[in-house]
Amino acid sequence: MRMKKFLILAATVALSAACSQTYEVAPVAKDAGQIAFGSWSDGLTRADDPHLTTDWVSGDTFAVYGAKEDNTDNAGDPISPATVTSVFTGQEVSYNGTLWDYSNHRFWDVNCEKYTFYAISPAAVGAAATVTPATGEISSGSVTFAGDDNDILVADKKEVLRGSTPATYFNTFGTVPLVFNHIASLVDVKIKKTSTITATVAVTSVSLTNIDATGTFSVDADYDNTHWGGTAGPNVTWSPTARGTYTNANSVGGPATLPTDVTAVATIDNTTATDGDAIITNLVVMPQTMRNDENIQTLNITYTITPTGGDVTTYTANIPLHTFDTDYDTTNDAAWVTAWEMAKHYTYYVTIDAHAIMFSATINDWTAATGYHYLMN
Repeated sequence: MRMKKFLILAATVALSAACSQTYEVAPVAKDAGQIAFGSWSDGLTRADDPHLTTDWVSGDTFAVYGAKEDNTDNAGDPISPATVTSVFTGQEVSYNGTLWDYSNHRFWDVNCEKYTFYAISPAAVGAAATVTPATGEISSGSVTFAGDDNDILVADKKEVLRGSTPATYFNTFGTVPLVFNHIASLVDVKIKKTSTITATVAVTSVSLTNIDATGTFSVDADYDNTHWGGTAGPNVTWSPTARGTYTNANSVGGPATLPTDVTAVATIDNTTATDGDAIITNLVVMPQTMRNDENIQTLNITYTITPTGGDVTTYTANIPLHTFDTDYDTTNDAAWVTAWEMAKHYTYYVTIDAHAIMFSATINDWTAATGYHYLMN
């Protein structure tokens, strides 16, 4: 019994976007007047934390940049423009599980009017970047996404003003809270079969090809406008330089091997996490535009269908990512996903449907022909 195959594709869903909240981690101990840091980020994506929690773990780092501003001279007379002096130029700040600390402590200058801070996590990405401490403008070094990398985070600009009285100084030397934003994208791929298939369906390989995988990012000096995620934050632009291929082995917390059978389900519910086998999970990728040319981004799936007592048949599907839409139907005529945006989590659902080629048989009755004669003498 031979089989013919159909693919029903639905749907690509943006599950989450960046948030802006502040979580202050007060140092256990610090020198009097020391500039100290706390931090917060939404949904960290990391190889050692596959659950997308907001927790930092021991060994996490960020590089901090910052400057102080004086608007009076030594005699207390106003000066214009203000004098801006760099204080942090990529200092690595690390987390030990309790507090954030760094070497060669800096101290608040109580005669200054304002401090401004910027940061990038992990610190190695910040160290490879060119950053202007006074404005937070960033030109990154080359970044390659291997798929299971930790997320790349850029903090909002943080300004700390001198208190109204000398006794308060800079928030009584309080911890500087930094709010970090995702600047990468997150991708899942889930595959299932329809309930009409009684045969065994096994996915043998899956890959995402022609994906922008290496590039640079830049941040301009405008940290105050509303950008991606609907929050005020850094204005980040990615520039791809090379492409790559990802498989399930690149995903964070994904299966080490592909499933031997795809669970049979009749319908898709895009709001749950159990509506199909997660083949690729928490894949950290570069934000990018979906192309429709010779360099099109493609989801490639190889799978087998084995009917009871029958032979194994192998099928391959190469699906352009830009053809996924947000409706679960057979037409793919809803709005297509045109790009992976920063701080958004995308889930691609693929449903395998197959219908056996069946036969029916009838026998036509005899048809009477004209009589033929022969006389034998």
